[in-house]
Amino acid sequence: MSKRVTRTTCIGLDDFGKGIVRIDNVTAFVSNLLPGEEADVATVFKYGKLDHAKVEKRYTSSPDRVRPICPYYPKCGGCQIMHLSYEKQLEYKTNKVKELLHKFAKLDIDVLPCVGLEDPKRFRNKVQKPVRYNGRHEAVAGFYEAESHHLVPIKDCLMESPLSSKITKALLALINKYHYPCYDEDRQTGLIRHILIKTTTDQKQALVTLIVTDENLKGRMNFAKDLIHQCPEVVGVVLNINSRKTNVILGERDVKVYGHTRICDQIFQNKFLISTQSFYQTNSRQIETLYGLAIEFAQLKKEDVLLDAYCGTGTIGLSCADKVKEVVGVEIVSDAVHDAITNAKINGITNAHFYKDDATNYMLKQDKKFDVIIMDPPRKGSTPEFLNAVKKIAPRKLVYVSCDPVTLARDLALLKDSFTIEKVQPVDMFPNSLHVETVVCLQIIKK
Repeated sequence: MSKRVTRTTCIGLDDFGKGIVRIDNVTAFVSNLLPGEEADVATVFKYGKLDHAKVEKRYTSSPDRVRPICPYYPKCGGCQIMHLSYEKQLEYKTNKVKELLHKFAKLDIDVLPCVGLEDPKRFRNKVQKPVRYNGRHEAVAGFYEAESHHLVPIKDCLMESPLSSKITKALLALINKYHYPCYDEDRQTGLIRHILIKTTTDQKQALVTLIVTDENLKGRMNFAKDLIHQCPEVVGVVLNINSRKTNVILGERDVKVYGHTRICDQIFQNKFLISTQSFYQTNSRQIETLYGLAIEFAQLKKEDVLLDAYCGTGTIGLSCADKVKEVVGVEIVSDAVHDAITNAKINGITNAHFYKDDATNYMLKQDKKFDVIIMDPPRKGSTPEFLNAVKKIAPRKLVYVSCDPVTLARDLALLKDSFTIEKVQPVDMFPNSLHVETVVCLQIIKK
């Protein structure tokens, strides 16, 4: 292994927010370096190939550099670009979508400026934190360092709600009080793996889930009552059983401990129940912005039959129900489908129907005509089979809500022979991070 230090200037940012430098015809990617900044960069080579690079000393500062508001940054891996001004973060995300569409879909199209938040902090309605022991054998929670499983204990994350932070402190004190052993990832021993906290937009309700290796927690009822006594906003405590030797956070089985197993939030005029397993957009303050764009792009008509694919708890489809003849929602997660059906009932919506199925499987056996399709797939995107079925159905409008511009670009490459891409609108759901949501409006090409 050899190391060399070179004074150089950053020429751009890559897709992961790292500064791009060129040293002796080798491209290196360096954390915490912005375009135009000059620095000594150490490059470490292993077996003749570049292993990694890091800033040894920075000589100049970009006008776009700001002082991070978080005391844990950049050690904590939760945020990656907090040192970049928020205005430039939005510009970076706009350009990122545009460049990835060009790179992976050969699309050179206009991308609208990324829609941001007025205040890019305290926006998360869901946090999941690993729980481990510190050096004093006390339970601590936090987030992993970037590209590692080394836990950084966090007393207060500025991206989560104040209520979530308050609940975390109470939970850790009670875990210590009840002597529940924290999970040891190396030895694969202990009970408490993670804590999962979901809160409503108005901060009046919270659902707490303990991810555990075994449901036999001694005194768990008293634990839950103690928590609710300290944090009356907590309406329920649930155990999620995950005994697998895996990095996947949630197990498949939930066990109610005390209280309710769902909280109730509101989007537009409708109420939505949220459970441990069900998907719900994490940024409360941007949900109506994101869904409002999807509805606007769909240009719905009263006689339309709408497919809400990868529908989760039915949030998008039910928000459209008063604008169309019928909504059909398809989702693979059982709890989410149950919540979607319940959500339709509590809102008095009778023209929406939800089915538990893999979206691709559903489309392959479907001969129903849909006028509009709204799809909101997971980070891995959709499948060629699903997209080919969409092309066969040929809806008037297709709206793609994406949480990963790479898989979005891959999927648009398969759709562009049958649809015209009319609008591409990034939305910042995760300020200070690399992630960007994108809403794309597609119009069928009439043949």
